[in-house]
Amino acid sequence: MRVVLRLTDGVLRAIEQRLASVPPERGGALMAAGGLVHLLVEDTQGCYSGASWDISAGLSNAVGVLEREGHGVLFGTVHTHPAGIPDPSGTDVKTTTEALALNPHLKELLIAVVTAGEPRDDDLSIGEHHRMSLHVLRDGQRPALVRVRGRVVPLAADMSVAGIGFRSATTVDSCFREKGCEAPPETLPGVLYVNQRPRLAITIPDAEQGVLLVDPDYPTIGPLVFAAPSNGPRPQLTPLASPWDPVSAPGPQLAALVRAATGRRLADSGDRVWPLVGRLAERRVLVAGLGSVGSRMTEDLVRCGVGHFTIVDPDRVEGPNLSRTVYSAADLGALKADALERRLRAIDPAVAVEKHPTSIGKTDLPALLTDADLVVAATDDMNEQALLAHHAYAANVPLVACALYRAAAAGEVVLAVPEAATACWLCAVGPKTSSGSYRPDSNYDLGGRLAGEVALGPSIHLVAGIASSLAVGLLAGPDTPAGRPIKQLLAERRTLGLVTTTPHWEFFPKVFQGMDHQYAPQSVWVRVEPTPSCPVCGVSREPPASPEEGFALAGVISDLRDEECTTHEDERSTEVPAG
Repeated sequence: MRVVLRLTDGVLRAIEQRLASVPPERGGALMAAGGLVHLLVEDTQGCYSGASWDISAGLSNAVGVLEREGHGVLFGTVHTHPAGIPDPSGTDVKTTTEALALNPHLKELLIAVVTAGEPRDDDLSIGEHHRMSLHVLRDGQRPALVRVRGRVVPLAADMSVAGIGFRSATTVDSCFREKGCEAPPETLPGVLYVNQRPRLAITIPDAEQGVLLVDPDYPTIGPLVFAAPSNGPRPQLTPLASPWDPVSAPGPQLAALVRAATGRRLADSGDRVWPLVGRLAERRVLVAGLGSVGSRMTEDLVRCGVGHFTIVDPDRVEGPNLSRTVYSAADLGALKADALERRLRAIDPAVAVEKHPTSIGKTDLPALLTDADLVVAATDDMNEQALLAHHAYAANVPLVACALYRAAAAGEVVLAVPEAATACWLCAVGPKTSSGSYRPDSNYDLGGRLAGEVALGPSIHLVAGIASSLAVGLLAGPDTPAGRPIKQLLAERRTLGLVTTTPHWEFFPKVFQGMDHQYAPQSVWVRVEPTPSCPVCGVSREPPASPEEGFALAGVISDLRDEECTTHEDERSTEVPAG
């Protein structure tokens, strides 16, 4: 069985330009990373004639320097022959045998011969007029010379699609000029080991030390991507998700990995959104709960251009999540925070994500809310929802909350905007309002969390989509097309939206009686007034001193609700508008 050697297209191009472009003979050394030949070191100090090449001592020294600097290991030599001599000469074999003896760590060396003419079987084409034969000399008591086939790895071409250039050649002279190469050695591809496997390290432009680590079996095995954040005092390379499909075109995949490493947003990605919302790249959103509602709303927001997220959820992705979230089977077992970050970065490589894989009650909410422009409350724990809503109102941060009712037959969307003096979340949907009776039952094994419900993803996404629209409008502002419709809702205190995903739900037939053209989905927007004595949105409101106090608010509001709050129970017969 014949051996196949792998050489990059960049090396072949360098051989064509530097060796085959001048009369024979001309030569140099070849260096490799894990068997992938990637670098030509031209012997600019060699002694040449029309039929010979005396290898210079400088070439050996240059190869030693490059090896010590971590740019690969010696793999063999390449040189040109006069026309009609396409294979190694006896002198070539003798010289290479001596090189093997001087390098006991090497078990074989390549002899590549370039000459004019049409390629024979197993020869590689070098430009339009030359061919290159490949021969491996293996160490032993009687060294054996074996002709092998070559395979071109289109690494340089693929990298150019991603906007990356890298050097495939240097010279002996440049390696000893001043501090190094014509481009210093550090600008040449290096070799790093990952799990004891060498990989070719190619620097990513504009990535603050970002690097692609290319496997010797590229493109069957995709590269690893590492990047250093630019905002840290001592940036450290951190791995980024590097999905790779070996049967798809590698160029576009490399471009996507480079965008992820550089945080480079596609220039036209927001062309169909920005006219409606403006530029939201500097907006910061805190999202609590990354399930079917929270994950969907977060994806909606990043697609609208929001550039900063703080995401909070302690759970991992499980099989039932796949039916109605943004996660995939590849995310099973991963923390939802990690899986959602990967999803967001795949959409917008420039997005900034701060992850907190814990419960709301275990976070420093005042700190998380310091720079937030909006809070998305989408937890399945009503105690934590109350705590988050209280802190957000106290911090003067607008909140959009979304929750689904049993079987996702309907759901609720709550707007709480402290600057507009709206009612808070508890005044709108707290205990002893009809919202509580519509929600799934509590799962008493999980504190205040609600039990999982059988429900269709489209039904959940319909309600979440309305919440996303409101969230985008609040972020965009009242003078934008996305924000203007919210002004009327806030002015009229209609900050509780009830949305049905199924026909004939609860009191909706009565509200829409005689309107035969109406069908699901439908919505009503209920007027909710703050309770004056409410500790969250009332006159004497104060932030909770502890999570326990925040959790206890549910009971406090329950008592006040009976006496003073205006709820949608009061609105059904008089104030409910058709949605």
